[in-house]
Amino acid sequence: MQLPPPMKSFLKQYNLSGKTVVPFNTNGGYGIGNTFETVKKLCTNSKVLEGFSTKGGVERDGTLFAMEGDKKNLVQNQVQKWLKKIGLIN
Repeated sequence: MQLPPPMKSFLKQYNLSGKTVVPFNTNGGYGIGNTFETVKKLCTNSKVLEGFSTKGGVERDGTLFAMEGDKKNLVQNQVQKWLKKIGLIN
């Protein structure tokens, strides 16, 4: 629910002024929390586009259950729609 420390360090270390930043997130069911807002705060002189988040694999008892079957196809379609919406593909 928070931007991972390595991402915070990267965004603080590199000057992305004038760049376009496209946040995206996969999670195990907790959602984005404040991650996209943190990206915006750390990229004040950048154009930050609308982010995308999806629930990916879920870990239980040390076993990762990956995204499969219909979920995989659904997310592929959602990503395509999102990329069109934010103007990165036609």
